[in-house]
Amino acid sequence: SSAVRSAAVFSIIELLSNAPTQQSHQIRETVVSELKNSDSATVRPLVEILAESNQRRQRRNAAWFLGRVVDEPESETIGVLVDALESDDNSTAQFAATSLSEIGGEDVEDELLEFVDGDGDNEGRAKAVYVLGQIGGQRSADKIQKLTEDDSKQVRKRAFAAVSKFRGRQ
Repeated sequence: SSAVRSAAVFSIIELLSNAPTQQSHQIRETVVSELKNSDSATVRPLVEILAESNQRRQRRNAAWFLGRVVDEPESETIGVLVDALESDDNSTAQFAATSLSEIGGEDVEDELLEFVDGDGDNEGRAKAVYVLGQIGGQRSADKIQKLTEDDSKQVRKRAFAAVSKFRGRQ
């Protein structure tokens, strides 16, 4: 039942949000191993939490989990993670970037290329450039080369670092 799955996922996120720091890693690893390659009925509540929750710890955990349990992401999942790059909570934004790197693929690359061309905040765009440097192909390399001349110092800094990674992979 999707209602039961949804309630279970919300409960897991709440458990992790309140887990003692010493036990958090072990609990996370156990949950990830059980939920790895989850179907959309399990992933959907994570997407909802990241998109709608106003609880920072819940959003952080949802962003972190999405990169570890999603096998083939739907466009909404990618979109919510890309949106989270602009989170006012730096940990949520960083977890979203890490999850996008974990998921990878052409769909993620397409969304990020569109995002860096947009008028989003510079910290979010810089995180997107970082992810593109991790997962991107030639299109990303070309875009990132152009971003070394961006108006934003943060974006330029990430672009120069990403250009170095591309050169190292060639």
